[in-house]
Amino acid sequence: MKLNKYSKNIILVILSILLICPFSSFATDEGMTAEERLRIENSQNALSRINESKKKIQSTIKNLNSLKNDMQKYIEELDKNLELLVDELNITLNNIDLKQEEINKTNEELELAKEKEEKQYSDMKLRIKFFYEKGETSLLENILTGDNLEDILTKAEYIQSITNYDRSKLNELVKIKNDIIIFENQLQNEKAELVYLKEIEMAQKDNIEQLIVEKTKELEDTKSKINTSNAELKKLQEEEKRQEAEIAAIERAILARGNSKRILQGGLVWPCPDSKRITSTFGKRNSPTKGGSTYHQGIDIGAPTGTKVIAAAAGEVVISKYSYSGGNYIMIDHGSGIFTIYMHLSKRSCEVGQEVSQGQKIGEVGSTGISTGPHLHFGIRKNGSYVNPITFVG
Repeated sequence: MKLNKYSKNIILVILSILLICPFSSFATDEGMTAEERLRIENSQNALSRINESKKKIQSTIKNLNSLKNDMQKYIEELDKNLELLVDELNITLNNIDLKQEEINKTNEELELAKEKEEKQYSDMKLRIKFFYEKGETSLLENILTGDNLEDILTKAEYIQSITNYDRSKLNELVKIKNDIIIFENQLQNEKAELVYLKEIEMAQKDNIEQLIVEKTKELEDTKSKINTSNAELKKLQEEEKRQEAEIAAIERAILARGNSKRILQGGLVWPCPDSKRITSTFGKRNSPTKGGSTYHQGIDIGAPTGTKVIAAAAGEVVISKYSYSGGNYIMIDHGSGIFTIYMHLSKRSCEVGQEVSQGQKIGEVGSTGISTGPHLHFGIRKNGSYVNPITFVG
């Protein structure tokens, strides 16, 4: 069937557009795509940051060595450095979450653009088919067959409006294809940045682990020091007594009021949702550090540094501080004579006087204080005495 000039032009333009390969990457003079160049740059930046962090951690360990004669100062200083590393890791993890959200959003926009392209392409094919079947009459023929000048002008305006409509649709199709290229490039860039952030994350976790290993090694060496030094043993025991005295004093003061309307409701939940692994039970045990308590006043839950710790029930934070023996620790009053204690945290996320709800994040697992590896020490006190947490949350 014969096509008119207008139809042929439409088909040629559409075919030209459809023949353009929508490359999402463009080669540089060196033969690399923009994404490849970005990935290389990100890898180089990550390597540079990793090397810098390794040098920094080695310098930190070297500086800490000068404090080993005073175990308390050594542990306190090391824990400060651990907390800084955890802060840096949390920033990186937050950036990873934000980058993943960007990737998800770009993916959605890309899929939407592809759907629009498919619909636009389908509509244009129908237009081509229509003009192919109806295209035997030219624009000039349509004008010349008009009955009068008004009819001729009307037909000319009608055909012009069709031309304008199809031209706008062609422009839309070109824009959609360009959008797809942009989204694909953006997606590749965001994925490259995500890889970079994950490399930094792994390096930061390695640094934290290295400090913990260093601390554990020193605590192991301390066993012999404590065996041969009554001063070291006395210092450790006095610190533990001081901490327990503070806990008991705060508890007595709260219970002595006698007019508290706080009542524990709904029981307690497990304080470390991402780990059920108990590494030390309640009661008699061999202390992991010489001179430490042989009667465990809680349970130890093994988990990686940074693992979320939550409030076992709603209540008021009555202690949130750092101590040489317990590290970063928190105590919460839940009412009804029940208090929960969370020790050796890498990070505390609540302050004294703060009301927390059951399940609210209050800190992160760590290895601060007298601790030989990342874990949460979880204790429960009822009316002035420690009780087995398993009877409440097991």
